[in-house]
Amino acid sequence: MTLCNNIIVPLDGSKLSAQALPAARLMANATHAPITLARSFGSLPDWYADADHGRFSAAMAAGEHDRTVADLSCIRRRMQDWGVQTPVFVEAHQMPAHEAIIDMANRDPNALIVMSTHGRSGFSRMLTGSVTAKVVNAVRNPTLIVRCNKTDCPVVPQFFENIIVPLDGTGFAEHALDYAGELATTFGTRITLFRSTPGADYFRTNSDWGHFGGPGFAYNDPGEMAKDLAHASEEYLWKKADALRARFPLFDVDVVNSRENPHHGIVQLASKLDNGLVVMATKGRRAVGRALFGSVGDHVVRHSPTPTLLVRGPLHAAGGAFARKAHAEDRELAAV
Repeated sequence: MTLCNNIIVPLDGSKLSAQALPAARLMANATHAPITLARSFGSLPDWYADADHGRFSAAMAAGEHDRTVADLSCIRRRMQDWGVQTPVFVEAHQMPAHEAIIDMANRDPNALIVMSTHGRSGFSRMLTGSVTAKVVNAVRNPTLIVRCNKTDCPVVPQFFENIIVPLDGTGFAEHALDYAGELATTFGTRITLFRSTPGADYFRTNSDWGHFGGPGFAYNDPGEMAKDLAHASEEYLWKKADALRARFPLFDVDVVNSRENPHHGIVQLASKLDNGLVVMATKGRRAVGRALFGSVGDHVVRHSPTPTLLVRGPLHAAGGAFARKAHAEDRELAAV
């Protein structure tokens, strides 16, 4: 499997951040990629240094570095005891956590980032910030995100049985298909292609359907409009399913077209399927854009009971895991 050549796992010393470790072990054993455990530590304030009392800032920073490496080394031994079959390295960085992760990702564009998130929303995230959000917005590496539980039990299965790939008819969303195909081939997993189309209420409320065309115009009922759009969407999904089967030795590919809002439809499907993983493409919109337009990926990460793999471009592109060229803006309803 060639999904990645390194797995970066950011940690902060908390039990919640450690919930990403089972997912890292699962992916390492599947991809045969080494793991790099990373942790940041802050600079000591200038006022704390006191040469007269033997408190030198450089020496104290070195001591903090050594303590961080020692903590990570303990986690490395634990992961090896858990059955990780690939090398595990440790790195300590004296810089803000998100800057350290972004720097590591930029140096290794073929790396997979595996990290946990508290799933903060609303004003809590606006006030405290989110390392995960900052990383996803800045890097082009695939990022596997595990939503933390308040308990020590992570939301990570022993293996993946179901992979959900949300599509919207755009070429950008279809970048997730290669990742899903690689993972499904490795795990022997079922793939479910998901798409959401508007129901009759949407057309009844948001369109001037009663005045379209003229005599003989085909759509004079919102229900028929929604039905035909759903039928066209299912044809599109089956076409993509057949293309996946032609490229990967897959055993089971299914399609689901939902009339639910895509945010809720994906989460509901993930709740129904056992041992699932959502694989989806995201543009990683920044704060203002996300606040104004919403982000399906952001909602899924915060509410899905399964881990979510966010990808930012095509797999195996020239110059690294992702193509650097800009993509056209997503169409709300793409032609099928």
